[in-house]
Amino acid sequence: MPKKREPSLLLELKPSQRLKQLLIVMHALALGASIANALPITVKLLLLTGICIHFRFMIKRLKNEQYKIKHTEALGWEIAGGNDFKPVQVLNSTVITVFAIFLHFTDNTRKQSVLIINDALNEDDYRRLIVRLKTAGKK
Repeated sequence: MPKKREPSLLLELKPSQRLKQLLIVMHALALGASIANALPITVKLLLLTGICIHFRFMIKRLKNEQYKIKHTEALGWEIAGGNDFKPVQVLNSTVITVFAIFLHFTDNTRKQSVLIINDALNEDDYRRLIVRLKTAGKK
């Protein structure tokens, strides 16, 4: 019986609005905690400044990160942080849920991870990615 071939998978992740909202809430809570504590005013101001700088850096990073994920039977998994796809191996430590995928992979030089919130892809593409991660096998 001939083996059924899976079509190639090419997905482009867009910035997640849910992740952006989560970052806003977490930084707002951190700002509130830095104001409500009993530290001297200079330390409070330093904390406020640090939290605001970190928030700005994270929002800018969230807008600039554009990942593309590709899977074919012949080449396996490939990920592009820009325009060039690099072959990677998806690791067993990858966590798959209906809300997010914590994709752990290695490019034979270092281990990396990408957080894929379910609104970074349309519903069908997110489902196809989950199925492909489960069926293509993690190493």
